[in-house]
Order: sequence, then C-alpha cells, then structure tokens
Amino acid sequence: MDVSPLHGIAPFSAERRAMRILLVDDNEAMVELSATFLERELDDVETATHTDPGSALDELVGGEYDCIVSDYDMPGMDGLELLTAARERGIELPFVLFTGKGSEEIASRAISAGVDEYLQKGGPEEYPVLANKVSNLVEKYWAETHMRRGFLAIESAEEGIGIIDGDGVYQYLNEAYAALYDRDRTELIGEHWAILYPDDEARRFHDEILPQLEAEGSWRGFSTGLTKGGEPVPERLVLTQMDDGGHVCIVRELTEIDTLRAEVELKDRVLDAVDVGIAAIDPSLPDDPVVYLNEAFETLTGYDAESVTGRNCRFLYGPETDPEAVAEIRAAVEAGELISTEIRTYDADGEPFRNRLDVRPIRDDDGAVEFFVGFHRPVDADDAPPS
Repeated sequence: MDVSPLHGIAPFSAERRAMRILLVDDNEAMVELSATFLERELDDVETATHTDPGSALDELVGGEYDCIVSDYDMPGMDGLELLTAARERGIELPFVLFTGKGSEEIASRAISAGVDEYLQKGGPEEYPVLANKVSNLVEKYWAETHMRRGFLAIESAEEGIGIIDGDGVYQYLNEAYAALYDRDRTELIGEHWAILYPDDEARRFHDEILPQLEAEGSWRGFSTGLTKGGEPVPERLVLTQMDDGGHVCIVRELTEIDTLRAEVELKDRVLDAVDVGIAAIDPSLPDDPVVYLNEAFETLTGYDAESVTGRNCRFLYGPETDPEAVAEIRAAVEAGELISTEIRTYDADGEPFRNRLDVRPIRDDDGAVEFFVGFHRPVDADDAPPS
C-alpha cells in the first residue's frame, strides 16, 4: 500500500535565502547608514532604502521582503501611517519603528498600531540591537510562514489527515478526513477514533495495529470505517507515531485495485491465523513451484517464504520418504484430483516428521485447474496408524 506524502511543503531546515530588509527614512544619510550597519551586523542580508514612504509602499506591494524598518516622523506619511497602509494592502511583514523622536505617546501608539518592535535611534551602539531584533523577527516570520503554508496544504489535501493524541482523541482533522465518513469535522474533534469503526475493527486496532505502531513507529495497511449512517468505508491508512504518544493518520478511500489488495491482505491474515501449514503451487509454471505459503507452514517446516517460493515441494522429501506416496501425489496432481495421504517429510534441520497431507485443486470459472493447495498437518505418534 502506498499513500504519498504531501507535496509542496519544504522542510523548514531547507537551504535559506538572504534576509531582505526594506528601510524607510526621509533622511537619506541616516537610511544609508542604517543599511550599512545592518549589512555589517548580519551575515546574509539584502537591503533596499527609500526616503519616500509612498514609493516604499508601492515597492512593498510588488516586492518580496522579510521586514520593514521605518522612521516615524516623515513628510506626507509617518511610520505608523505607513504600517496601517501596508496592513490594509495585506502586507503582514514584521515592522520595526526605528525613530529618533521618542515619547511615551508614540510608543503607546506604536503598540496599538501593531508595531513588532519599537527602538529609538542613538549612536552606533544601537545598530547591533536593531540587527538582533530584525534577525529574530525574520526568523519568526519565516517559521510562521512555513507553518501557515503547511497548514494550508494540509487543509486542501485530497488525503484525509488527522492528529490523534495519546488517549486516542482527535485533536485535528481536515475536511477531507471528515468527509470520508460523511461527517463534519466539528463532530469528530474531541471524540475517540473508535467512533468511526465497528467493534471488531476497533478490537483489531487495539490488539494488532496500535501495538505494531508503538513498536515500529509507523503502520500501513487496510481497514474499514463507518459513515455516520453506518455504511462501511473501505480505506487505506498510514499511521505515524508522535513523540507525545499520539499519532498522525493519513486516510484515503480504497480504489478498486486497493480493494483487491485489501481482500488479499484479509485472506493472508486468515490463513496465517490457522494452525494448518498451507502451501500453494502453480501448475502452469515449470516444475510446479510454490507461489504461496502461510506462517504455520514456516513454523512446521522451519523454511521461510524466501527460501521456498519458486521451488518444487520436493525439498520436503528425504531418505525415508515413501516413493509410492510421492508417485501417488504426482499422479493426483497430473490428473487434477484431490488427494489425502500421509507421508514422511523433513524440516529445514533435516529432522523427519509424519505429515498428513491434503492436496486440493483450485479451479477457475471454466473448470481449469489454476493452483493446487497443500494442507500440511503433523501426525502425533499416538495418532499414527499401526505399522
């Protein structure tokens, strides 16, 4: 199964570009001095300077900047009016009011207007302080922008994405997640995940899936949820463990191919749960190779799937295997008939055991044999027929 990760969300640790700072001050010497000091104090920065707040605002609308550093007292438009005009145009960049005209009134107005930092001009000793404030604001702005873009991508994703805490309660899910179960997400946030699953499937999560998730950190597979009206929702899931004990769930409704895979997975789980060793062979391939075996077969014989698949079942025979029994099995397979017999076979360590073997043909809709399935059961000494 394969649920793709979200695209378009670069990790925040990706290669960083230079900080782009726009400085506005009607005093040309002062604004150039501020730019020079910022470029000296910060390792990777690009600056642009304006003496006219109006032209600075025009550039902000079409430019790509990370922070604005503005004087307060300027003709035509003061620094706080520049901030208000920028916000009205949807420009949410960090804004530093760097002014030589300080007062409690201006400071109060700056805070009310939403200035991110307020700093009075002084001597050269003020520029390291300004550079530090700018750097911190840009780092915060970049992080918030990254998070916001990631959130928007999650909200618009086709996959259902949910966050479940350590108690199994939904803390977040996008609209696609809720829609899959014909619900509104407000109905699910604060509810336990089990609300979306029938009782037997919830038990499977508790008994199998969640322990594997905790042990391995992730789980991928198929499941069946429920709509609000009780209709089944065949789904494929990717679960990822979080450090706090909760997990992220990515869910998508099954396609037709996924449904077939889910059926195969279910049959595999059923076959692995039985105590009978099962091996299937494909008579259409040269030398009738094994194409499937279950866990009980591995346990009984000591052979794993990798070492068995593609081989003829003769690897189970040994010195004391009855040639007549082998010939009887071969004749039944060639005739496409069922056979039940007992035969001495050998495990991977070369130890013999009595094997009660049933070989059954599996036919297609036209009656042609597609596979033979062998059911292997060890025979206890007490069960063996008298010799």
